[in-house]
Amino acid sequence: MSWEAEVEELLKGKTEGEVFEKATLQSLWKLMNKGYIDSFDFPISTGKEGNVFRARCQDRLIAVKIYRINTATFRSISKYLMYEPPQKVKKDRRSIIFAWALKEFNNLKRLYKAGVRVPEPIAREGNVIVMEYIGTEEQPAPLLKDAEVNNYEKIYEKLREYLRLMYQKAGLVHADFSEYNVLVHENEPVIIDVGQTVSRENPLAMEFLYRDVRNIANFFKKYISVDEQELLNYILGG
Repeated sequence: MSWEAEVEELLKGKTEGEVFEKATLQSLWKLMNKGYIDSFDFPISTGKEGNVFRARCQDRLIAVKIYRINTATFRSISKYLMYEPPQKVKKDRRSIIFAWALKEFNNLKRLYKAGVRVPEPIAREGNVIVMEYIGTEEQPAPLLKDAEVNNYEKIYEKLREYLRLMYQKAGLVHADFSEYNVLVHENEPVIIDVGQTVSRENPLAMEFLYRDVRNIANFFKKYISVDEQELLNYILGG
């Protein structure tokens, strides 16, 4: 069996007919060969930029994020990538998507090391990222916008601290922070989707931070009292 057939067999029945590019299949095959992926369970999410699958590696549940090469949108990617590419990037579509996946993987490592609760990064190959799966055997953790939250004050305080660690210790700004980029698992928030995250030295960093603060404050104001200026000052270390 060829490596393409081996990977397609692994994905059979998981994508509802979606056809992946050869470069994606090759990245998956390399990760399989290195022992990072044994099998796929089901899609967790499907978006314009890519898909996230639940998979398995021995006895461990993992998440596999696959960025699309042919259909991913580039307008937003270039906005975040232009100031701080993770490597010298050619202008072709494949190189840009590979650089974007590397940027997200590097951001995950940086945030995880700083103590921010993000999925633990495991491996990256081309446009594919392997990371910690957040959820139970039965189902993945819901987004904050959909979760049944027992204590909004507790979730808010955790996220407030993570944003401070992100800025102060990791030197990063999420740049797309909202209830759509936070999972809730066992009453604990987990921050996801950090491909667009930028360094605090980025010329647009403060603009992004103001937007992050406004977005998350607007969500929590529906449930608890939130002071946007106090939150911003806390993140900045004031």
